[in-house]
Amino acid sequence: MSALINLAALRGGAILPSPAWRRQRLTSLCQQQVSFDELAEQIRCDPSLAGMLIGLANGAVPSGGRMHAAVSPALLAALGRPALIQALAAPVAASTRCAQFDEPRFWCHALAMACAARLAGDALQLAPADELFTCGLLANTGQLALATLRPRAYGQLLGRHGGAASRLLYEESRHFGYHRLALSASLMQGWGLPEPLCSAVRCHAAPPGWGQAGGMLALAWLLKLASAFADLILVSGAGARGPALAAARVLGIDADHMETLLRHSHADWSEWRDILAPEGHASPCRVRARPLPVTGLVFSEFI
Repeated sequence: MSALINLAALRGGAILPSPAWRRQRLTSLCQQQVSFDELAEQIRCDPSLAGMLIGLANGAVPSGGRMHAAVSPALLAALGRPALIQALAAPVAASTRCAQFDEPRFWCHALAMACAARLAGDALQLAPADELFTCGLLANTGQLALATLRPRAYGQLLGRHGGAASRLLYEESRHFGYHRLALSASLMQGWGLPEPLCSAVRCHAAPPGWGQAGGMLALAWLLKLASAFADLILVSGAGARGPALAAARVLGIDADHMETLLRHSHADWSEWRDILAPEGHASPCRVRARPLPVTGLVFSEFI
C-alpha cells in the first residue's frame, strides 16, 4: 500500500481519534441537557471534535450564509442536540498505535497553542479571538492524521527525525506527499474555516517574507509565536526564549510585553488543562471567562 496520503479522502471528512472517555463524557452531558454554553466550552478544547463539528455545521450552511469558524453555543444549537449526540457517539475506526507519537503532549500542546493564539491575537487585534483559538487548536491536526493513518511509517520518521523540526517537515512531504501543516490546512479547508487562517497554518513553521508581517503573514507569525509559547508552557516557562522573541519582534511586541502575554497564556491554559485529563480527574463542567486583552530556515520549496 502506498504511503502517500489521499488528500481528497482526508478532505472528505476522515474522523480523527479523540479519547474515548471524552466522547463518552460529552455524550452523557449532552443527554443530561447540559447547556450549549457549557458543552461548547468543553468541546472547543478538543481538536478532533471541534474540527468535526465545525465541519458538520458548515456543511448545512446555505449558499451565501455565514460560516462557522469556532465551536460556539450557536453552532451547537444549529446542529441540534440529537445530531450532536449522534456525532459524539459515532465510533472511530481502531488504528495501530504510533509508538513514537507523544499523544498526551499533542493534546496539551494544542490547547496551549490555542490559548496563546487567542490571547496574543486579541491583544494585536488580528482576528476574532474565538477564531484564533480554533486556528491555534487545529494548527497541528495534520500530525494527528499522520500518526493515525500511517502509524508505522510515521513512527519510523519520528524516531529518526523527531528532534529536528525542519527535517521532519521535509521527510513528511517526501514520504506522504504532504507535511503535517499542509494536512492541517487541508482539514481546516474541508471543515470550512476561513482561507486566511488555513494559509497561515500551512506556512507558520517558517512564514514567507521572513522578518515581515502584514495580512496573512501576521497570522502566520502569530501562530509561530503561539507555537513557541506552547513549547514554553509545557516546560513551565523554563525553555529558551529565542523562537518566541524572534516572532514577537516581527509582530511589534517587545520582550516585556511578550513575557506578559506568555504568563497570561500559561495561566489560561493551566485553568483548563484538566479538560484533557482522564475522566476520573476532570473537573465539573463549567464555563471559563473570556480572558481579558493584554494591552532561520525557510521551507517555501515544499510548503
